[in-house]
Amino acid sequence: MKLTKIVSTLGPASDSEETIKKLIEAGVNVFRFNTKHGTVEWHEERVRRVQKIADGLNKSIGILLDLQGPEIRLETKNKEKIVVTTGQKLRIVPSFVSPDDLICIPHQLVFNTLVVGDQVLIDDGSVELKVLEVDHTHFLAEVVDDGEIGHRKGVNLPGVDIDLPSMIEDDLVKLDMAATNKIDFVALSFCRTKEDIFMLREQMDKRGIKAKIVAKIESKKALDNLDELIEVADVIMVARGDLGVEVPIERLAHIQKQMIRKCRLANKPVITATQMLQSMIESPTPTRAEATDVANAVLDGTDAVMLSGETASGKYPVKAVSAMAKIAKYNEEIRATTKLNIDPDNETDLVVSTVLNLLNQKVTKIKFILVFTNSGKTARSISRLRPKVPILAVTQDQKVVEELTISYAVEGYKSQLSDGVFSLPNKTIDQLIESGRLSVGESILVVHGQHYYDEGSTNSVAIYKA
Repeated sequence: MKLTKIVSTLGPASDSEETIKKLIEAGVNVFRFNTKHGTVEWHEERVRRVQKIADGLNKSIGILLDLQGPEIRLETKNKEKIVVTTGQKLRIVPSFVSPDDLICIPHQLVFNTLVVGDQVLIDDGSVELKVLEVDHTHFLAEVVDDGEIGHRKGVNLPGVDIDLPSMIEDDLVKLDMAATNKIDFVALSFCRTKEDIFMLREQMDKRGIKAKIVAKIESKKALDNLDELIEVADVIMVARGDLGVEVPIERLAHIQKQMIRKCRLANKPVITATQMLQSMIESPTPTRAEATDVANAVLDGTDAVMLSGETASGKYPVKAVSAMAKIAKYNEEIRATTKLNIDPDNETDLVVSTVLNLLNQKVTKIKFILVFTNSGKTARSISRLRPKVPILAVTQDQKVVEELTISYAVEGYKSQLSDGVFSLPNKTIDQLIESGRLSVGESILVVHGQHYYDEGSTNSVAIYKA
């Protein structure tokens, strides 16, 4: 089995019951719902559809709700595409007033902040504009290269700091929907500082939403504040689309590696995203460069890799997931174990280090690591060392099972532990043999503490033979 998790964006190309089932069987661990598109009703119905199918397959599948956040998008007149040529002058307004207005950016702050000479990038940089004149009613810009501007395409302003709110009204509407549905992760686009995460958490708390927060790093400001965002968020996403526009493209691979390593050191799951198998929107096979990109993310040690348009609107959603799963599995197997410089400062850290040492010594062949955990923290601590065997995390909390769907190599396993005092894991081992997960004679590593409910009390590791 593959150990790297796959996040798949659900959309019109993949939202049928049959396709969802095939995607799960091909290797999807988490479904992403992109709230920039679709109505509340559409998302609500598909969330429940995924849960029903996952239950039928006896699979734990995570649900990630991706909020739009303070993203800047333009609008075109009559929602039509506009072809532009090098040197052409474009007049862009905050709202359509004149019949001659073709493009608007409905954010007055943009017009209050831009200055002559600023760069305006559209659709991940596919169209570049240079500002020639600007006031609060419009700005005039010159097209740098030929291109096409589509309705609702994203706008980036590299080096321009616009004080947009961290959440928009539509985000709050989507959070209301999340409050009445089982959502495991909430992602905030274009978060910039820890205050943005605090604001989201406050809104979630008001609605009683118990979900992990994913901070999407996709701006220069977020990159500058990466350490504080890693500290306060639960999961980090390397959102390379907008990030690759905001920073020099030649830096992106190095930034990705740095971010993944920092997340592992902080024991925070990390998702690598954007254009990983982009050509598979139209093609049944990935390009060699795309296969190498996915492989390198796995070799870097990412917890998860993500598909966006490939599964939401592409022609080959199931093939895209299958290709990603094959690439991930092979590169997990050949990857050298990368050592993290972690100074053990508690018993749990010492146990985690012992687990890795036992695996590296290859004293005996280990089928998987069995971890008894209340919060999932110990399982994630072992996960960040990127072992080459699965981690089965036994917990009483179904919510923890679902939250672990994003963590490398970890599979949650719900089991009732009556009194919280740890006893020998024979009962769990018997259950695993009965279910076919374990065969008599196979060896596993068992990690536990004396009291199941005491977070941070993990202090024992042993090899058990079934």
